[in-house]
Amino acid sequence: MSKLLSIIIPTYNMEALLPRCLDSLLVDGALEQLEAIVVNDGSRDGSLAIANSYKERFPDTVTVIDKPNGNYGSTINAALPVAKGKYVKVLDSDDWFNSDALLQYLDSLKSVDADFILTHFTIIHPGGRRELAKYNLYGKEPYEYGKKYSLDYVLGGGYIRFFMMHAITYRTEMLRRNHYVQTEGISYTDLEWDTYPLFYASDVVFFNIDLYQYNMDREGQTMDPKVLNKSIAQQEKITSQILAFLESRGLDGLSNERQNFLRQYYLNRLRLICKSHLFDIERKDFNAEHFAQLEDGYQKACHKFGLGEIKLYPENKIICCNAMSYWHKHHKRWPAWFEFVNRALNAIMKKLYMLFFR
Repeated sequence: MSKLLSIIIPTYNMEALLPRCLDSLLVDGALEQLEAIVVNDGSRDGSLAIANSYKERFPDTVTVIDKPNGNYGSTINAALPVAKGKYVKVLDSDDWFNSDALLQYLDSLKSVDADFILTHFTIIHPGGRRELAKYNLYGKEPYEYGKKYSLDYVLGGGYIRFFMMHAITYRTEMLRRNHYVQTEGISYTDLEWDTYPLFYASDVVFFNIDLYQYNMDREGQTMDPKVLNKSIAQQEKITSQILAFLESRGLDGLSNERQNFLRQYYLNRLRLICKSHLFDIERKDFNAEHFAQLEDGYQKACHKFGLGEIKLYPENKIICCNAMSYWHKHHKRWPAWFEFVNRALNAIMKKLYMLFFR
């Protein structure tokens, strides 16, 4: 039986949170149109039993795949070949959907035919503060909701710099036709979900719907800054993977608008990894020799694909020093006292921004 929307739910040791995730989907009015594919990635707790209990209650809506642990990308690879939906979306098992918004979204999907669909999402920050994240951006709403646009037109508009999986829905057949797969065995492969289809999707639709509820109010969450800093090696690996994809796919044949967007996108990704090394990780963990090798590879990629120059300026906008220039001249990070001042200014400016603009 075909479905309108398949939702892939990667699950690893989430017995405490999986019921909330599934309950947000399995609501009256959604069951016939929806497929929830729970992929148990070798959990050692009761996640599989919980998933199977939902499958027994909702046999026409819930599918369960049980597999050995292979990390995030392996769950997507396991689910995509069996997905029955015209469209497919990923929902992490510690997150959930706004159920009312889901019903609205399913109704909206019936009226469109597009490769790429974007919805709003809510970020639940530590302490419970909620932030609505929109992709019709920058205080403007330049794109009419529900209208199909050429993706080249949108990428060339300058309003969007990157995409996050929480906002994204794809046409399932588009992914299959382009042999989409994610890297297995490491974390942060949602970056591939955000990136690879930008090379081949044709059109995009925006909906004014706050669907995904992104829970960052959980200890150990992979986007927690503490976790990010400890997992820099995995971030480097996934960055290497998307660079390899760029190498294999190339930019030839893409519109100028899409080429320019992808160059800026990749440059920003390389900049973020350099920032982690030169700004974020503890000084005692910084390895100058390793970073020199890493940055040399990034510079070669910048030259080969015309990405531009990697620059690192402080977020506070007060200190106007390029950390990459300092690195190239001295082959080390900024002095400890300078880093302390920079971080203090970053914190002050962030609080002022939140006070006056949020």
